[in-house]
Amino acid sequence: MTGRRTGSQLPAGGDFPRPPAGTTPTRDGWTRVAAEDGLEVWRGPGEGPPLVAAHGIEDSWRNWRPLVERLPGWTPYALQLPWHGGNRYTWRAEGSPAQWLRRALALVPERPRLLLGHSFGANAILQHLATLDEDPQLSAVVLATPFYRPADYVLSEQLRLRSKAAFRRVLTDGLRLSLGDKASRMDPEIRNLMEQKLLERAVPSGFPVFFREFTDSGQLDLARITVPTLVLAGYRDEGLTPMRAAALGRAMPAATVRLDPEYGHFCHVAQADRMSRDTADFLHRVTARQPDHSQGETTVTELLDGQPTSYVGMPRYEGANIRTWIGFKHFMYLVEEAILQYFRDRGVGARDLYHRYGLGLEIVDSSVQLPVALEVDEQVYATVVSGRAKPGQGAPFNVSLTVERSGGTVTALKGKVRVALVTVKDGSGTEPVPPFLEPYVVPDVAALTHAEAGALEIPEGRTVAEVLTPEGSGALLWSWRAPYYYCHFSDRLQHSAYVRTLEEVVDRYLYSKDLAIGRLLEERGWIPVVSRARVQLLSDIFMEETVHTVFRVEEILRDAMYTARMDCYVQRGDRLERAATGTIMHGYAISRGEQAGTVAVLDQDVQAALLGGAA
Repeated sequence: MTGRRTGSQLPAGGDFPRPPAGTTPTRDGWTRVAAEDGLEVWRGPGEGPPLVAAHGIEDSWRNWRPLVERLPGWTPYALQLPWHGGNRYTWRAEGSPAQWLRRALALVPERPRLLLGHSFGANAILQHLATLDEDPQLSAVVLATPFYRPADYVLSEQLRLRSKAAFRRVLTDGLRLSLGDKASRMDPEIRNLMEQKLLERAVPSGFPVFFREFTDSGQLDLARITVPTLVLAGYRDEGLTPMRAAALGRAMPAATVRLDPEYGHFCHVAQADRMSRDTADFLHRVTARQPDHSQGETTVTELLDGQPTSYVGMPRYEGANIRTWIGFKHFMYLVEEAILQYFRDRGVGARDLYHRYGLGLEIVDSSVQLPVALEVDEQVYATVVSGRAKPGQGAPFNVSLTVERSGGTVTALKGKVRVALVTVKDGSGTEPVPPFLEPYVVPDVAALTHAEAGALEIPEGRTVAEVLTPEGSGALLWSWRAPYYYCHFSDRLQHSAYVRTLEEVVDRYLYSKDLAIGRLLEERGWIPVVSRARVQLLSDIFMEETVHTVFRVEEILRDAMYTARMDCYVQRGDRLERAATGTIMHGYAISRGEQAGTVAVLDQDVQAALLGGAA
């Protein structure tokens, strides 16, 4: 067995002989230059050192074109391998994926300097390199969404079932990707029939082949691979979960493993721009022999760096309370998830902040506008960009949520968020807080500058209700115990608790005024609509303290909307400390009849009831 080397630096373009001409080029300049035993080699337009790409299961060489066209300075080759779309999987009896890959590489007219692999093709490359007895003479390898099972990861029926579900999802996603724009224009019944036929053919014969390679992947001696390798995947990819990605990185020291929230399973097609940039950056480091710190200690020097973070998610099913529309609370939950992703991307996720530095990530202010409705099952794309910090007010961010409808991007939310890093009470941090986080660290929420902060005295002989909702105020008082499941860091209410409270106190107020949501739905067909909401934390409320929540309607706007305010107080001695405040702009849409789809007009009786009277 010969020793392994990392390969030479990438040579300049033009140093390789041109292969002979093949078949007639396709319209975009690709030519088949070799074919044997069901294998094909296609060469695309380009000059420079050769790169060779291996596709995934039930896929095709054609899907590499969007990516390699964005990698100038290379001569691209794409392989058609036996696990292509429509195959019967009898090839597995004639050789392993690595053996078939080697047969295909032998057909390439030039020795490759860069290997690209996607999914099953990526695993074939890993298997090929880990079992090769000679120097591959490669300069670099880039693998998109491989699958990996660490050797100590227990095989179980649950894992097999999860893997089968993921395999089915990959097949249907791949079909829709291949259909392109036609998928949205196609009759859903026809598209569903195509998907069903694909699953009926490919799953019974293809899944056993896939699962065999998946279960065996942890047995590969990946430490033998010394070629610099970039592994890219998304956080949601079942084949390379964060835990398994970390295990892959440990097993393969030559690999840089990077999970990106923007990537899907077919990132080489759907996120070709982003993947080409990541690939080009990696190749630049390889050629310049620059170290890559992405897997080591954080190299962040500024938290508010002006660079965007993306997050892809879906609203929770819980939020679809009326028809399939999503309530405002779940818009704000998606914002919260996007903020958490911003910190993860900079190496300081909520878990690390807590355990390494003894800090709790606290959203202290969230203000959102909701120009359109969201529906269940819609994929939501969040973007977070840092704002300009003001002393004593935490770290500011601008957040947007968009969805794709009718061939375009629609904004579903615009928001501003502020975050503080609060010192946790148990002192669990094991490391000093890095300088780039220090400006946002506070001992508690009350240490921030809040224009809304304040307290009310409870005069002797007066009750909390008399102080907070005096006669004639028209306000509702709702007192409740802060349960542990609304808390975090083992002791205090978190941002989402107040969002839930705002939703519930609105419902309680309307019910008390004989304007219950259910009644208006039944009698008038009115659907509640929220266009703005804001929640601010002013100080901390701790687990099992009593929260006194006051809600009042402040103004009717154009006979169509009303604005209202929520204040949350906690009693400390003879004072009521305002711990949180919120505002909401609320109205109704008509769901049936001739005026369906229009905004409801609030008649005088409804307005009087909203402002504190009786309906």
